[in-house]
Amino acid sequence: MARSPKPTPLWIPIVAAACFALAAVLQTDTFSTVMFGIAAAVLAVTAVVQWRLRRRDS
Repeated sequence: MARSPKPTPLWIPIVAAACFALAAVLQTDTFSTVMFGIAAAVLAVTAVVQWRLRRRDS
């Protein structure tokens, strides 16, 4: 039976979301700002979901 993969450390999506949010703030055109903002939001949601799953499993 295959073992489940080791979960990603929680700090990775948090730092990535912060970097994408900073990049969104620094963009000059609207399209890039929106795309970086969406990426930051998705990574933030991913971090919250992973945190809740780990909390439930513990």
